[in-house]
Amino acid sequence: MDLQNQQIDSGFKQIRNPKSAIPNIKYSHMNHWKNIPYRQIDNFREFYYEDKTNSAYYTDWDRILRYQKALGFTGIELAPWDFPEMLPLFGSPKAFKEFAAERGIEVSGMFHLIDKPYDRTHHKQTFEESKQAIDLLVAFGGTQLNSAPINNYYGLGPLSREQVKASAEIITEVGKYATDKGVQIGIHNEFFLAINKENHREYLELTDPRYVHYCLDTAQVALIGEDILEFYETYHDRICTFHLKDTATPRLPDEIRYSRDIEIVDDGTRWFWEPGEGVLDFKGLYHLLKKYQFKGWITIETDGTPDLLASMALSRYYIDSQLNTIYS
Repeated sequence: MDLQNQQIDSGFKQIRNPKSAIPNIKYSHMNHWKNIPYRQIDNFREFYYEDKTNSAYYTDWDRILRYQKALGFTGIELAPWDFPEMLPLFGSPKAFKEFAAERGIEVSGMFHLIDKPYDRTHHKQTFEESKQAIDLLVAFGGTQLNSAPINNYYGLGPLSREQVKASAEIITEVGKYATDKGVQIGIHNEFFLAINKENHREYLELTDPRYVHYCLDTAQVALIGEDILEFYETYHDRICTFHLKDTATPRLPDEIRYSRDIEIVDDGTRWFWEPGEGVLDFKGLYHLLKKYQFKGWITIETDGTPDLLASMALSRYYIDSQLNTIYS
């Protein structure tokens, strides 16, 4: 048997072996389906024959949640774009929580934007909007509010030191409220935001570590220009959760990161890839997770993929065959 086949066979054995699970880590999947118009399709065969395509497989929450469970994800992370259709379908966060639990899934967390934090005159509104997000997350049963710290760089940056300080102040106030509710605020920085390469660490260090944590999105932070291993080594005690995704283009130049609407370019560019399909050192990262005994949720975010289910499966295979073996 050649080396490649030996590695593949080892990977399959690891996936089949129930001992490969890591008690310290729970895996979640970030919901990027965007449009799930049905709660549960009971007349599935009839529904399929309406257009005879695979769209029938991706239009109800029942099947989406079952796919996640089948691939070993026990959590789902939600986002604001889910709620306009989801909440009318289920009637309440509690009803969705119970529906997901019946399929072996719990809500791990939620994505959120700390809007206009650089403007102290807007802080009251920013705080009220964040309180609403925290209360909603608590109703869903989640514990991680992964918060983009500020708006886009384009049209706003560069920030003054006072604007950075103001931004740190309001997320700390939000973090105090979240902590009292049993929720962890995790800074989720993105490569095109006004908190960027020149003030990323300054902002983090201006926040209060008792109330403000960090959600390490591996691709976003690498695109900013950070070395994810060095960043985790330095701030491991602040990092409460992860968005795990790869990139093939780390350390983007300023003129790209500061461009208008750069994350959603329509020329087919992919900033994000499945773990193992880019260039980031996830094996090195998992050695550090083991070193510091990380405990908590790791969310797989298949952002920008043309095939969410395929990306979910590829990501899970890589995690089980290449990464969990390091930690366990």
